[in-house]
Amino acid sequence: MEHSELPTLGYLIHDVARLLKRRFAENTREYGLTMPQWRVLAQLKHAGELSQVTLANLVESDPMTVSRMIERLEGTGLVNRISDPQDSRAKLVRLTDAARDLFEEIKPSGLAVYEEALKGLSAAERKALFAALKRIQANMSPEGAPQKEEELT
Repeated sequence: MEHSELPTLGYLIHDVARLLKRRFAENTREYGLTMPQWRVLAQLKHAGELSQVTLANLVESDPMTVSRMIERLEGTGLVNRISDPQDSRAKLVRLTDAARDLFEEIKPSGLAVYEEALKGLSAAERKALFAALKRIQANMSPEGAPQKEEELT
């Protein structure tokens, strides 16, 4: 790779992510949730029950911000908090049935955004794109293992 291409890689990845987020937000605006709230819900859908601290780390936000977000999501009936059986002082956050139903309802919108983004790419090109992005993710991740995006959607 030529040196002049290096800044372009970061810009392209960031810009594509920005455009995907914007389109997803446009398609799901009627549900009244912010992108950070969707990210919290997606992490819970993927992992099940999580502590607020773990959730904050996964969505790369500070614990107080996530705590306020959880309060709002709890107020809308999308999450609830339960006592952690391992630590009586801590709470675990989990999705409600209403949140699981919401994911099923918005799934077609999310798939439409991805199909729009991948329009014109063959199956082989899509596979190569995902493989390359997962490799970059693994290279840049301190853990060295990529997170499975398909499990988050």
